[in-house]
Amino acid sequence: MYLDTWDDFQKAAEDIYIASPLRTRYVSSYRHIDGELILKVTDDRSAVKYKTKQSTDLKKFIGLNRSMMSKMQNIEPTEAVQVPENTAQQPQGNAGIPTSKPASGKSKKSKKNRK
Repeated sequence: MYLDTWDDFQKAAEDIYIASPLRTRYVSSYRHIDGELILKVTDDRSAVKYKTKQSTDLKKFIGLNRSMMSKMQNIEPTEAVQVPENTAQQPQGNAGIPTSKPASGKSKKSKKNRK
């Protein structure tokens, strides 16, 4: 079913995902000919859709993507990623990497010097 307002769609989409996170699919499609952005969230039991031609809804769409992706990764949207300080250092240089040399040993000549 198509929802008329963005807020209703966003709330319904997040509710569907929270109810069954392993079965939920989130699909977005853009029809260039019509200039329509169509969003659909479904878990095979219920589905919600939202259709818009407004370019102002693009920021809302980006925000919903960010929110859904953070929920799918089990992180908070405002949480910063921290790298542990005890990470092992990788060896520097070409250790363990074979170097390749030309097979013939001859250097390539430019077309000017060939006769």
